[in-house]
Amino acid sequence: MMFWEILATIFSGFLLAGLVMPIRLFYKRTPKWIVPAAAGLGMIGFQVYTEYTWANDTIAKLPDQSVVVAKVEKTTWFRPWSYVKPQVFQFVVLDKGNTQTDANNPAIKHSTLYFFERRAAAHPLGISVDCTNPTLAFDDTTNQNIINALCP
Repeated sequence: MMFWEILATIFSGFLLAGLVMPIRLFYKRTPKWIVPAAAGLGMIGFQVYTEYTWANDTIAKLPDQSVVVAKVEKTTWFRPWSYVKPQVFQFVVLDKGNTQTDANNPAIKHSTLYFFERRAAAHPLGISVDCTNPTLAFDDTTNQNIINALCP
């Protein structure tokens, strides 16, 4: 997967350089640095695009019974555009399709959370929720999203 992304990045640089090259050839006053600058902008633009779309693309590929319960957005100094719109670096998915009710206590639900991160494998975590007294060790929003998904 990483190989194809590198290849697409290189080709996006060639594409933008190829679009600017006729301008350089026909208008002699155009500076010499315009073609390599266009190639660099094409590659950076493609990387920014993939950084912002990976989460939605991954979520779209999940089964219908999956529920996104948390998204972790971050800003970083070396990605100044992330201060305008923070990027989703991680997200957490609840697998409702494999949720089981405890045989001894029907108020207890067992399910799995999957932690997704860009360019990393998903990490599963088994959880149990008592729907009569739902308390979890996550932040309040994530807790409420998990409880709403598991306990009707």
